[in-house]
Amino acid sequence: MKTDLNTIKNLTNKPLVEAIFELRWGLDGPPGMAVDPYYQMLIGQLYSAIKDNYPHWERLPTAEVPEGFAPYAPHHRFRVASDQWPLVQIGPGILTVNDTESYDWDAFLPRCAAVVDTLFHIYPNANEQLRIFEVTLRYIDADNLLGSSALDFLQGLKVSVNLPQALFTGGRIDDANLGVGLSLAYPMLQPKGIFQVSYNQGHKNEQNALIWETQVLSRGTDAPRQPEEIKAWLKEAHDTTHDWFFRQIDGELLEKYK
Repeated sequence: MKTDLNTIKNLTNKPLVEAIFELRWGLDGPPGMAVDPYYQMLIGQLYSAIKDNYPHWERLPTAEVPEGFAPYAPHHRFRVASDQWPLVQIGPGILTVNDTESYDWDAFLPRCAAVVDTLFHIYPNANEQLRIFEVTLRYIDADNLLGSSALDFLQGLKVSVNLPQALFTGGRIDDANLGVGLSLAYPMLQPKGIFQVSYNQGHKNEQNALIWETQVLSRGTDAPRQPEEIKAWLKEAHDTTHDWFFRQIDGELLEKYK
């Protein structure tokens, strides 16, 4: 009996490496010197507001350089416990929520929603001054190749990359593929934005692996700007990536990850 993909919510052996929600907003000043005038205040106020859930504060190396030289990069990280996930990160113009193998959408969504509400609560006159211009939901997955080639694994993800054998004639190039690096982007209708997927050969647990990334990105006029709009966007973005992911793994990989 064929599995109804719409009924699957969680996988026991999911290949997830990391789930990332990212929010970006406009800075003031010319490129190379742009800053958020409220950023230093935000760090402490954000921690005070979320420390019951994320008590472990880490200062990242990027925090050692002037804000204008490292915009849109996390400078501070707040974890549920030392070296534990999930976590929240903040930097000039950027806020992220990250989780790993323990990820569960029913828990991740309210975490993201709570952090968004907190940001809008602590940012001065947020409805006018917090200029959201980009929202991203990203999933990174990986699985060991176990002796098979990356191209073979791609076939299991419904992706076919074929080069004509004529290219390898003449004995100059061996047709044994050593690696994969592929990136694709498509216009997205729900939510409006860009849908991006990438596939790269790398390592997982010190073994050769295929790493694939799925990203929903809404920028500029497509980006939601108010808390309720952002939460609605998150649900739509998740539905889109969830549907794509399960369509990709439907078959042998789905049985492996169940």
